[in-house]
Amino acid sequence: QQQQQQQPNAGVIWVPCSFAMCAPSPFAAGAPEGMPVRGAATRTNAHSADFIPSHVQRRAHARRDMEDDDQVKHVKLEDRTTVMLRNLPNNYTQRALLEMLDSEGFAGQYDFIYLPIDFRTHAGLGYAFVNFVSPSTVARFWRTFDGFSNWMIPSGKVCFVSWCGPHQGCEAHVQRYRNSPVMHAMVPDEYKPMLFASGIRVAFPPPTKKPRVPRVRNYVHGHA
Repeated sequence: QQQQQQQPNAGVIWVPCSFAMCAPSPFAAGAPEGMPVRGAATRTNAHSADFIPSHVQRRAHARRDMEDDDQVKHVKLEDRTTVMLRNLPNNYTQRALLEMLDSEGFAGQYDFIYLPIDFRTHAGLGYAFVNFVSPSTVARFWRTFDGFSNWMIPSGKVCFVSWCGPHQGCEAHVQRYRNSPVMHAMVPDEYKPMLFASGIRVAFPPPTKKPRVPRVRNYVHGHA
């Protein structure tokens, strides 16, 4: 009888709350209109349509982590303009990223783009920073790219979006990178952060001090 009572649970995976979609969304309170808010799920069956894939778990982690990040909380939700695109194909370039953004209807709506590159392999690190001219664009961008997989190249990756922290806004990123090793003269132009005005690329402000020569190991670990 005990075995029969346990039978209905066979094949069922109990997912801890921290790994499931029960993690509260950073938009659950005071969310901009139209921003997605996902619900909770704590029990799934690996052989059913309710199974939570690993990329969904990673997206849940990102939302929870960004909600708990006090460095982001200091900027009001309605004032935030900088997001991160995560889980990009590693062979995506900044040019491909720009083409993708424009093709999805965001041409002229961003003023800062940066896709960090591994200098050893010359491959992308799988994430990018995007700053928008207006906070009102963020909700539509989030809806478009959170769960996006219609890449311009063959890839099984599923993109997700999170807030960028602690830096928010174009000026904050200019100050972050203008003296960075990534702005050194030896770094190829296509590897550097890009600024835009009315959809046209403009020159990055010159450094206030001579940038150090970049070290490859910095980029291997994803720190630009």
